[in-house]
Amino acid sequence: MTAGQDKFTWNVQLAGYDYSKADQKGETKFDEFIEEFENFPWMEQLDSYQKIQSGCSPTMSVKDLKTGKDFWVSMGGDRNEHGYLIGYIYPKEKKGLFGFGKPKTIRWLEIYLTEDQDLVKNCFKLFFNRNHDQFESKIRKLEEYGQMEAKDLAE
Repeated sequence: MTAGQDKFTWNVQLAGYDYSKADQKGETKFDEFIEEFENFPWMEQLDSYQKIQSGCSPTMSVKDLKTGKDFWVSMGGDRNEHGYLIGYIYPKEKKGLFGFGKPKTIRWLEIYLTEDQDLVKNCFKLFFNRNHDQFESKIRKLEEYGQMEAKDLAE
């Protein structure tokens, strides 16, 4: 394994950003990331989004360079009523056409809804600890928002 492959990186999308744009923040560890998460101006960003009404909602994402998995959290709503969308992107094998041909690996996105900030932080802890079974079990108990093939951000 080469240096850096065992690391996590993170980025931020502010309210109204084009979906393909993100501010790359570099390497992080769980404690550093959670501090950033807690200090992120979520409410101000929701206010901005309410004014703009286009582009993406405020989002923080973490990428595990070892596994190729990503976990992100967005906030939607307004100051009085808001919640989190959490997204999990992972490699998934897709069968060939009609079950024939060589299967290919795609990046799959699952999105869930929660209003529980502590649950979100706990999910990030499981993700950073690479406790994938517990992480997947926890998020898959939440209300599902949707699933689809992931579109990656331009770096």
